[in-house]
Amino acid sequence: TVSKVDFLIDGTLVGTATTSPYTVMWNSTTVTAGTHMVTGKVTDSVNDTATTPAISFTTTGHAALTVTMTSAQILPTPSSSASGTAHITVKLETGAMRGTVTLSGLTATAVTINDGFAGATGPRVITLVANGGTAGEWDVPAGALLTQEQLTALQQGKLYVIATSVANPRGEIRGQIVPGNIVVTFSRMDRTPEVAALGLAAGGVAATTVDTSANTLTIHVNSTGVDDAMAAQVATGAAGSSGPKLIALTKDAVDMGHWSAELVSISAADVGDFEAGGWSVNVATPTEPNGAIGARIE
Repeated sequence: TVSKVDFLIDGTLVGTATTSPYTVMWNSTTVTAGTHMVTGKVTDSVNDTATTPAISFTTTGHAALTVTMTSAQILPTPSSSASGTAHITVKLETGAMRGTVTLSGLTATAVTINDGFAGATGPRVITLVANGGTAGEWDVPAGALLTQEQLTALQQGKLYVIATSVANPRGEIRGQIVPGNIVVTFSRMDRTPEVAALGLAAGGVAATTVDTSANTLTIHVNSTGVDDAMAAQVATGAAGSSGPKLIALTKDAVDMGHWSAELVSISAADVGDFEAGGWSVNVATPTEPNGAIGARIE
């Protein structure tokens, strides 16, 4: 009986499957353009192994990405029904970028690509140019290049597109640029029944980024009404459960409602728990040490 299948690209492990039909997601933009080899190492229930014949394939070295932009990715979220779509292509060997952003329902004052994980903000990387011939369209300028550090950020899911307006100068709509190996979720954090019974206003949003190839976890929690919080964590199990702690978050020194952890190494089994909806996040206060607000991460 098969117990697991390890997938290797050019001899490097890129993923493990433990259930039928034994497939994994892999981001082809993590390798250079050219010919590569994939093999599968099968392990059975008595730890005997066999390796499949190698299969060759060719990659282009380009990352082609489509990004959906909404107000929901801006925190705090502005009141806006605007939307947008970005189509971006990056040549991974050189960092050359091209693309367009099409907006609907707003007159943007600027459209930029910035460096920051979901739930966080960061500096501008590239400033787009308004297309004089098409209303609502903004173009990546000719000759735009990402540095090696910015290419790494792209593959970690750490770049985003944001459009600002007169009404919302800090951003009206935003979209995280998400390669195939990255999963981003936004989870609304609600009061626990104990806090709700006291009539206290509290809540938040947890923005979670999981790299299913590198097995890393990044999370940014933006909360309100719990500035006295003493701890925050991601745990296994649904919100409100007492599952074991997976990681602890760090409180921002300036924004007392902001908790985060970036690029924390986790196991392949942890990623499987995430994909099965088996994680939760909570923020604890002195009066509610088991969590004043929480959410299932899904």
